[in-house]
Amino acid sequence: MSDKLEIHGMDVITMIEVVRKLENKGGPKIGGKYLPTKVSATEEITWDIVRAVSPIASFKAVDGETELAGKNAYDRGYAEVVNMGRKHRYNASDLRKIKEAGMLPMIDGQVSQAALMGAAAKKKVRDGLEEDKLAIDNRLEWLQINALLGVINSPAGSKVKFSADFGIQAGQSGVVPSILWSTIATAKPLADLQAWQQTVLDNTGVMLDTVIMSRKALNYIKDNTLLATTMQYTNPLQSVEQARRIIEDNTGLNIEIYDTTYTADDGSGITRFLPQNTIIMLPSANILPEGVGKTITVGHPLANYTPGYYVWEETKMDPYGLEVGVGYDAFPAITHPEALFNAVVF
Repeated sequence: MSDKLEIHGMDVITMIEVVRKLENKGGPKIGGKYLPTKVSATEEITWDIVRAVSPIASFKAVDGETELAGKNAYDRGYAEVVNMGRKHRYNASDLRKIKEAGMLPMIDGQVSQAALMGAAAKKKVRDGLEEDKLAIDNRLEWLQINALLGVINSPAGSKVKFSADFGIQAGQSGVVPSILWSTIATAKPLADLQAWQQTVLDNTGVMLDTVIMSRKALNYIKDNTLLATTMQYTNPLQSVEQARRIIEDNTGLNIEIYDTTYTADDGSGITRFLPQNTIIMLPSANILPEGVGKTITVGHPLANYTPGYYVWEETKMDPYGLEVGVGYDAFPAITHPEALFNAVVF
């Protein structure tokens, strides 16, 4: 670590503390809720894809050999963690202001101009760390939501190419209802959700009790004519919360409204992590205690192989400057793809 940022509170430890305390923007992130982190000792990771959610043991003779678990009950997933990183460059004048702020903090009892300029320079560094960490959080969320949808492909234009298909079975991915929910006069969202729960229950023995959807999808439920008539409410239903309660009461599904977004580096447009017309259904920990998967993370050499966020700096010459960056290494692993379902509802 260069001494250029080890002046007046901008050492490595402080930078890491700044990164860890930052709050997310663009809306709440839920990827880590459904795919919590699990530490791996190596970047090359493997995991068991458990097809038999609730197996039953075989009988054996008193002196007989115990039967091996069936090979068809397990598949094996392989992947490498991806390195996510982002950095900012600070020129010589920024660094000089930070140093000068410590040399002349006060003049005649007043905060010096150098100190004020130094504080602005240090804020510039902190703002850069915040932006870099937010960008990594967004990429991690992107990985996790795409994993819950079953497939991760490297983004268009990415220098690193990769693809992962987690094997959600046919009939449980990309499902389209017979009548789109946007056709509020005849669509049957309640019946659709119940049917999809039954499909997964019949296929795997797992009851899905959580659904992730946009507020717009829930609004279509609120405005649904058939649902309002069936439940003997005026048309349309009274509120989004009333619609939520009707779905939860009749399906046992907990609805998670999710509209979180990210922006391009140049600020050109807003992109949703989960398309507005797509829903994800999955079991909660009450149904499947081990969850549908994990986010595998490893330690990086720059963090002395300690898992989590790490920061670094590198001195550049001609023109002189310092590059300061934030990194995180991880990749999602879906262990129960049979317990995932997604649909395009409008």
